Amino acid sequence: MRERVASVMNRFGTDMTLSNPEGTATVRGFFWAVNSKSWQSMESEATLLGEIFRGQYVYLGPADLEIREGDTLSLGEKTYLLRRAEIFYYGNEPLYRWALCVEKGVNDTWGTQS
Repeated sequence: MRERVASVMNRFGTDMTLSNPEGTATVRGFFWAVNSKSWQSMESEATLLGEIFRGQYVYLGPADLEIREGDTLSLGEKTYLLRRAEIFYYGNEPLYRWALCVEKGVNDTWGTQS
């Protein structure tokens, strides 16, 4: 199963740069805007540019590249701060890592009421 997920990321994903105090790595994965602090409410309309009011984004990447809260992700000319990072398992097998991100340097609305 892990190989299938990695194959989909390699074929359809986007190249991004992950950085932390230990170094920088190029990774291929998925990145998109979301409208909630959790994955329970992802049904808001996005603008034509794909931005959603709260400015939160989800990253999905390979299971073998460790990510942590506080790491940064660069995509195009923007840099994003990883606010929460987790690994997703299928049974006992790690399939991918995901993170909830906010744009670095933009007013961080994390933890405020809507």
